[in-house]
Amino acid sequence: MPARDDVPTLCAIAVLAMIAATAAHEAIGHGGACLVAGGHIARLTSVYFTCAPPGRWIDAAGPLGNLACGAVAWLGLRLLPPTASAWRLFAYLTAAFSFYWFAGYLVYAMARDTGDYIFAVGPAPLGRAAGAVLGVALYLLTARLLGRQDVGGDVRRRAWLAATVAALLAALLYAPGRLGAAVQAGLEIGAASLPLLLRPGASSGMSVRRSPAWIGAGVILFAVFAVTLGRGLA
Repeated sequence: MPARDDVPTLCAIAVLAMIAATAAHEAIGHGGACLVAGGHIARLTSVYFTCAPPGRWIDAAGPLGNLACGAVAWLGLRLLPPTASAWRLFAYLTAAFSFYWFAGYLVYAMARDTGDYIFAVGPAPLGRAAGAVLGVALYLLTARLLGRQDVGGDVRRRAWLAATVAALLAALLYAPGRLGAAVQAGLEIGAASLPLLLRPGASSGMSVRRSPAWIGAGVILFAVFAVTLGRGLA
């Protein structure tokens, strides 16, 4: 990593991007749809959600929350000036975590015959095959779009590690099932966004300088995230 990139600031930005993608899926997507449908949120964590009564649109709303979050972040990335390096990195990572979660989860759900997509569309073998193909296509498209951005390999690797560790630590606070929650967090953030580690790249056009504001926001919001969605709100 170039010397001008500040590691604590970079890690804080990555953690905030992870929080944004997770909140978009669980709280805004599932939670918002449950409330709009007149349901009651029975369980809301960083990896699990239950609405009473359940509904197909409520199940679908989680992945759709990721899709919407990724789209907004991608638009922000396109509109932000080159000088706004920290905000551009935040937008890039939010789009990456959101889009990879949306597409990777589609492949996982179709292969395992479980998860939000299956609950939403039902167990149809032909639909599962089509969904898996679509998921792979969307995953590859995401990798291609993100690969066009000038983000160095060291920046991506450090950001991936910070976000994955933060997601795991928060999930481990879910007392009813710490290990299972941690596994889910590892899949949704770490495993889904593995292409961030695999694509080569040395230098970065986004120089992240030391920012007490980003670091402070990362620490405070992660603490709030951990004791609310990490531990579980219901």
